[in-house]
Amino acid sequence: MKKSELISRIKELKSIKPDENWLILSKKALMSQISTIKPQSVKTPIFVFSWKYKLAGIICAIMLLFGGMISFAYSAPVDNPLYGLKITLSKAFISLAPQSAKMELRMALTEMITKDLNKKVGEYNNQLAIETLNQNLDAIAIELKQISHPQQIAVLSEKIQKETLKIKESLKQIPTDKPEVASAVGRLENQLQQVESETFTLKNEAEQKINNCPVYLDNSLNQIKDKIDALNLSDEKKSSVLEQLKQADELLAANHCVDALVIMENLEKDLGI
Repeated sequence: MKKSELISRIKELKSIKPDENWLILSKKALMSQISTIKPQSVKTPIFVFSWKYKLAGIICAIMLLFGGMISFAYSAPVDNPLYGLKITLSKAFISLAPQSAKMELRMALTEMITKDLNKKVGEYNNQLAIETLNQNLDAIAIELKQISHPQQIAVLSEKIQKETLKIKESLKQIPTDKPEVASAVGRLENQLQQVESETFTLKNEAEQKINNCPVYLDNSLNQIKDKIDALNLSDEKKSSVLEQLKQADELLAANHCVDALVIMENLEKDLGI
């Protein structure tokens, strides 16, 4: 396979433009995903998880059957001494989950803690709950940056923004007369501002790509063409590039402009652009 063949393929791909319905289709798909977001915790069948996750489920089941204290911990409110055990078990569950499920599980834990703070009657574990929210938000922000698909970013950003608003309302109810609690609340407020700013930026970039997909796609193709011109690719690499171009070609022909753009952006990273 010659470099000229790849260049020719890119030119062919650039000549294919999604029709006028592509933006409507993209927005409908996005709104459909957003409309399916529900506030309840994520429920994922155990049989789709890795062996570690299955093992964790079995261990938890045994512990719940034979450990009354642990069973009570799962329903413990913030002001209960068992609340720390509840948080520890939740973190362990997330750490053993497959990577694809971690973010949704962290969102579910964040929502659970926010609800716990809203219905608390004491102050026993306010600080622990707040620190856990802080850690969760930090991890969620990092994982959001690692997602490449604009529509997924837009959907998750929407959910994160709603969750941060709930947390802000919960913080207003927490007494800060104790220095350690006041310090924890202050750190969480700073973290919330940072997450809100990062989420807004990522959501804006994602929506720009969705709304102006052909422009971004054309720019990506130009960069790939220039890079291929300057590189001496192996035959194996050329075949890989051609295969990805074919995939993008098929997606464009089906009016899936954003999906094609994701392939092109991943190809850019692969080529070191």
